[in-house]
Amino acid sequence: MSMFTCGGVVANVAVVRADQEVPKFLAQQRLLYAEAIELIRKGKSQQLTEQRQQLVDYPLYPYLLYADLAANMRYARRQEINRYLSDYQGTVKAQHLRSRWLSYLAKYSYWPAFMAAYDAKQASVKHQCQFHLARYEQSKKDAQLAEQKNDALNAGVALWNVGKSQPKECDKLFDRLIANNKITQTLAWQRFNKALLNHQYPLAKYLQRFLKSRHYKELAKLYYQVDRNPNSISQFDRFTSETQDELSIIEHALVHLARRNSHATLKYWSHYQQTHEFSHRARSAIVSAIVKGLYQQGFKTIADAYFADHLQLLNDTSEGRLTEWRIRQALQERDWPGVRLWLKRLPDTLQTRNAWRYWTIRSMQSDPSTTENPALQEMTERLARERDFYGFLASDMLDREYSMNHNAVPIDEQRLAAIKALPAMARARELMFHQDMLNANREWYQASAGFSDQDWLAAAIVAGQWQWHSKAIASLGHAQYWDDVELRFPLAYASLIDNAAQRTDLDNWLLFALARQESAFEASATSPAGAMGLMQVMPGTAKSTARKFNIPYRKRSQLHNPETNIAIASRYYRELLTRYEGSRILASAAYNAGPYRVDQWLAKSAGKLPFDIWMEIIPYRETRAYVRNILMYGIIYSRKMGQQPPMLLRAETYRLL
Repeated sequence: MSMFTCGGVVANVAVVRADQEVPKFLAQQRLLYAEAIELIRKGKSQQLTEQRQQLVDYPLYPYLLYADLAANMRYARRQEINRYLSDYQGTVKAQHLRSRWLSYLAKYSYWPAFMAAYDAKQASVKHQCQFHLARYEQSKKDAQLAEQKNDALNAGVALWNVGKSQPKECDKLFDRLIANNKITQTLAWQRFNKALLNHQYPLAKYLQRFLKSRHYKELAKLYYQVDRNPNSISQFDRFTSETQDELSIIEHALVHLARRNSHATLKYWSHYQQTHEFSHRARSAIVSAIVKGLYQQGFKTIADAYFADHLQLLNDTSEGRLTEWRIRQALQERDWPGVRLWLKRLPDTLQTRNAWRYWTIRSMQSDPSTTENPALQEMTERLARERDFYGFLASDMLDREYSMNHNAVPIDEQRLAAIKALPAMARARELMFHQDMLNANREWYQASAGFSDQDWLAAAIVAGQWQWHSKAIASLGHAQYWDDVELRFPLAYASLIDNAAQRTDLDNWLLFALARQESAFEASATSPAGAMGLMQVMPGTAKSTARKFNIPYRKRSQLHNPETNIAIASRYYRELLTRYEGSRILASAAYNAGPYRVDQWLAKSAGKLPFDIWMEIIPYRETRAYVRNILMYGIIYSRKMGQQPPMLLRAETYRLL
């Protein structure tokens, strides 16, 4: 039984249990669908046709039709395909079929059919290129379509003029642009600049072939030189046109140069401010780079004076991010007067954030003149009412129990029924049952497009009923409803986590916190960096950890198996905890950013910083938030499970890092 007891929560739990009862006819349809998918895999189309007739009213019936059309795509079946696109217009699988159909038609140059099937709202870049190529090719067959030819070429120019390479399917259209002399020097120069500023050097080099005049050749050479050697911006007489391209390259060079030579950058910036008109955004980017450069190159007093002179600009254009950075520099040096000064210089909207409320309290505690200030106690008590890392730290200061502030989402039965009745939502649920999470997620996104806050709240309850925890958590986030602790922190995969906790001598609530932070309990998750599964394990880490602890593991796809993932992740976290002498702060930072980086940060701080300052100055924003969340989520899970550990152990609190 959860400790968060109130009427709303009990209702939530009751609804979940009721929803898990599956009608017999649905169970039969699910079995037939699984058999049909196996027939598709084996290519038994005749048996599939017979099986399919029994599933006409099953939510995933369109998937069976799609599988057949996609596997046996032929021009002769265009009527069937067009009928599917019409009958299931706007669905995920209709979009997929249209994409495959367009690729097929383009491959064999069936241009009239391609143009008929094309949908501009859904078209990828490659299909946009092929559509305009189709228009161009059709115009060649009819003299009356000369205007269409010109429109197609102009559209092609817009697709060509970007700061990155486009898909190879665009090559034929781009060849037509070149053949029709649409790639002018001016146009090539625009794209050259975009590519250079985007660090797309091979593309920039390729584009130089279109620059024929001495003027553009010299400019390209200069800009490339400036990008590789920003000090070249000192050649003032070569930057006098004040075009947008020139403004961009000057900004680009000054920002890069400031990291190496802030004094030279100040000098050049003083000149260019008099000769060129920069936007507020560009001025802010340059000034920010100069401030950071001055500070990091040892000119703190000059940096602070320059910062103060431009405080309004920087706070307005960067939403106070540079001021936050400056506070962290002061914390790193344990410069409490500096902390207080820069806290006061934060924009008003940031001063109310819990992090800066906490550091305001800490700065007052460090000053003998304010340690007895009655306002300090009141500020600490107010912060302790918050359910977050800083609120929990304030509770520790007061030696009080942490505030959970649980408030369940109110249940609107009518809205719940409406959400479940959405065809895309019904498909998402069935795909989830069949463990086709890629398509389940796609259907969910389509179903939820245009949801109101109240719809999102209902969707969160629906997802909770289906044990689709990541969607319940995300839905509450969309609605910015943070107080339903039951839905936001589910006890998912409890038996697997409990077993892993016992084997590794870890607290189970710590492993729950890890899984909640890493994937929100989405076993199929894969990060852009390649981390996989419930606890986001990298394949290389999985391989070495599994070998060391004799965990059965042969291929990376096993990391999407919760049992394997939890077994490997818990062993790896235990290793990190041992490496860092029981510090969950350091072990969690290493789990997220890697032990090598954590060792670097520890070497830099040299065992002189309190835990909270060390955490606050972690260079990576993601890792800062990660460590805070692991500690905070651990407290929430421990309370859900009826345990009462402190957020930080005594050894973690008093150990200097």
